[in-house]
Amino acid sequence: MTSPFTRRALLIGALPAAALGLSACGSSRASSTASASGSAGGSASATSESTAAASASASASASATPSSSASETASASATADDGYVGFRLNREVPGAGTATLYTDFQCPYCAKAEPKFEEAAKKLDGVLNVTARHMPLSMHANAVPAALAVQAAEAQGKHLEMADKLFATQNDWKGIKERDKLRTLFNDYAKELGLNVEEFDKVLLASDTVKPIQRDYEHAVKIGVKGTPTFVVNDKVVEGLDSSSSVDELVSTFKREAGVK
Repeated sequence: MTSPFTRRALLIGALPAAALGLSACGSSRASSTASASGSAGGSASATSESTAAASASASASASATPSSSASETASASATADDGYVGFRLNREVPGAGTATLYTDFQCPYCAKAEPKFEEAAKKLDGVLNVTARHMPLSMHANAVPAALAVQAAEAQGKHLEMADKLFATQNDWKGIKERDKLRTLFNDYAKELGLNVEEFDKVLLASDTVKPIQRDYEHAVKIGVKGTPTFVVNDKVVEGLDSSSSVDELVSTFKREAGVK
C-alpha cells in the first residue's frame, strides 16, 4: 500500500513544470535542466541544455487540514501576487519592499546561503520584509518530503527551526529512498524540536500540506527562478548574488533593489 507521504512526493514531481528549465542546484546557475518524472519514487533526472517535458496534474484526497499557529516572525503569511509571500523571517513592514529566498532543503548551496539570509533578515528588520519560499528541484528526490516537514513544523510555529535542522543534517537524509524511514526520521527531528509529534505527522501526511509548496513553485517559475538558491526582490530575480555572498552584500543589494537608502 502506497503511503500518503509517497503520494505527496509524486504530487510535486508532477507539478506544472512543462518546458521548464531548472539549473542545477548551485551558485553557478549552470545550464542544466531538471526534468521531473512521475515514477513511483518521485525521482527526477537532470539533463544538460535540454528542455524538460514534465507534465501534469495531480490530486490527492484530503486526510487532514494543517492548523496555523504561526509566530509573528518566520510565519506563513500573505500579500503580493495572490496574497502569499511565504515564510516571514522578520517583522512585517506594511508598504515596504520584500526580499525573498527561493530554496530547496536538499540543495547544499542553499544550506550555505540560509544562515546568511537569516542574518540579513535581522539587519533589515523594520526596513524590508524578508521571506523564504519553496523551490524543490526535481533533481533532488527528497526535496519535497523535506519541504513538507517544514510545512508541518510551521503548523506549530517552528518553520525556521525545522528548516535549520534539515540543512544541518542534510547528509543524513538526502540519500534515504524508503519513504517510511524518511518519515520516521523527520518525526524524530520534530520530537527534538519540541513539537507535538502526532500533530506533526498528521500534517506531514495531509493532502493540503503540499499546496503552499506548489504555490511557491509555480510562482517561482512565473517570475523566472531557474535554480537554487535564488534571491528575489519584489518578484524580480537579483543577479550577482549566490551562496558565497556575504551578509553585508545581501543587505546592501536588497536595499538597493528595493530603492531603500
